[in-house]
Amino acid sequence: MTKLAVFDLDGTLIDTAPDLVASLNICLEAGGLPQIPIEVARPHAGHGAKAMLAAAYAHFGADLPVALAEAHLDRFLRHYEANIAETSRPFPGVLDAMERLEAAGWTLAVCTNKRERLAVKLLDELALSARFAAICGQDTFSGMKPDPVHLGGTIERSNGSPARTLMIGDTMTDIAAAKALDLPSILVDFGYAPDEAARDGATRVISNYRDLTPELAGHLIAGRMPSGDIGAQT
Repeated sequence: MTKLAVFDLDGTLIDTAPDLVASLNICLEAGGLPQIPIEVARPHAGHGAKAMLAAAYAHFGADLPVALAEAHLDRFLRHYEANIAETSRPFPGVLDAMERLEAAGWTLAVCTNKRERLAVKLLDELALSARFAAICGQDTFSGMKPDPVHLGGTIERSNGSPARTLMIGDTMTDIAAAKALDLPSILVDFGYAPDEAARDGATRVISNYRDLTPELAGHLIAGRMPSGDIGAQT
């Protein structure tokens, strides 16, 4: 069975913060608030539109009633879908890392808390969708990360096996999803929310995609596989 590398999307594969923050600022403008700087909103960019809106209103000390939050959510998603890849780009080095893994026989997949339709649209517009055996979002299954049904379902759709799967992400949500299935994980510390809990929980932390090699990935999987399978992973 193939070796599988499962990537988170926002903050891991793709730097989506600029387009997400642009959509957030459309909402803030409609609510009579100033634009929020990207460096302030960036840590929340991987947590979804609702979390970004709540954090932005809290930043300005403004109330966000339920009705306004719902109106903003609709406004945010409409603007974001129409402008999903204006400035979003793959993180430096990730395409090379993907090519190295593929050349070594790895299958790639995406497990994201972004809505599946938006995840597919983003990767389509960046001409990357065909690289992945599965692209699974928050609404693909009955739960989303860190619920193990999400990552487990992604593995199944990719024709993978937990025993040969590695999770790569940038937040504790990704690391916790891997832990729930007893999978090794890599935290990319240049992502949106690589806090201390995520650093402590990850099997390995990397600061550059040049460090994501087939040798490292194979070593991490081999460290948790039955001894008879170790030789196939290096």
